[in-house]
Amino acid sequence: MAKLTEKYQRAYQREYAKEADQNARVWMDTDDYLAECLDTQTQCHKDASLQEQIRLWLFVLRINHNPDLLGFKTAILANDMALLHAALRQSAMIKHTTLGVDSGCDHSINIWTTLDILAAGLFARVPLLLPEKWGLSDNGHPVTIAIANLVMALWYKRTDFAAEASKRAQKVLATKQAASDMCILRYLMALLEEDVTEAGVQLDLYCKSVPKLRDAGLIKLNKMFWPYAHGLYNLASVVWGSEKASTMSKPEADCFLDDLAEWQIKHNYHPGALFFEYPQPIDVINTLISCTPPECVLHQPYLETDKKYREKRYLHSEMFEQQMIAIVLNEIASKTHGT
Repeated sequence: MAKLTEKYQRAYQREYAKEADQNARVWMDTDDYLAECLDTQTQCHKDASLQEQIRLWLFVLRINHNPDLLGFKTAILANDMALLHAALRQSAMIKHTTLGVDSGCDHSINIWTTLDILAAGLFARVPLLLPEKWGLSDNGHPVTIAIANLVMALWYKRTDFAAEASKRAQKVLATKQAASDMCILRYLMALLEEDVTEAGVQLDLYCKSVPKLRDAGLIKLNKMFWPYAHGLYNLASVVWGSEKASTMSKPEADCFLDDLAEWQIKHNYHPGALFFEYPQPIDVINTLISCTPPECVLHQPYLETDKKYREKRYLHSEMFEQQMIAIVLNEIASKTHGT
């Protein structure tokens, strides 16, 4: 979309109000969201230790307390790209810090959070989600594996990664997959081949396929502004450099906001403040989501017990959560000691 228009704002506002009427997790304003968080604190966390509070908030934020749609709505209606960037950052930071869930996959499952991180301009976090030392992915959904491996090949600029990732992606492209997945793969292949024209075409086709997505839990409001598209667009700036990436055409679909992309480049993806600061007694959440998470770890839990799965690598989600809690506790102790 060339520019954020009043027509788009009205459509977004109508859809948001409609969804808020039937979805308790779509809050009309920050007061409603704060009241929900304070109620959760009273019901679940009041007598819990600090460590248990952190563990519980990691769970609650992961399940249903991410204010992403509220942030997007507030910024879009105000036509405030700095605020939209802040909302993207907060949403991505919450998704990253709350990753501790068993998925049955290796680091490929992190690719969707990686796209959120890229959309928010938190580029230093990409190696934490897709560490080079673990090599290419080989355990997960074929499409997810192919996307993750291409991103790793682009990010680390390794010819061995690129050759293997391309070969695997071509195999997936030869099968029947969702149009949106095919577009992502072709877009990443175009980035790898440094084909500016093809990359622009595929990103545009991807954005145009978003309204047709039927994933579980996905609502129309999600599809009106699509952070993954911005993550893919920002990836081009990182791997090609901003000058070359600027020659790639931007998507025409409404789910991609040119104004946001231009603001992020102009302001060098400025970190800034959170969209929503949590007051006492829930201010621990500010520290929790602002801490830099640990690098993801893989393990082989069936190495000695199961012949079929012994060689499979899995994301060690339990260790991630334990490390995350320790990081937050250390940060709080450091602040307390400093004061």
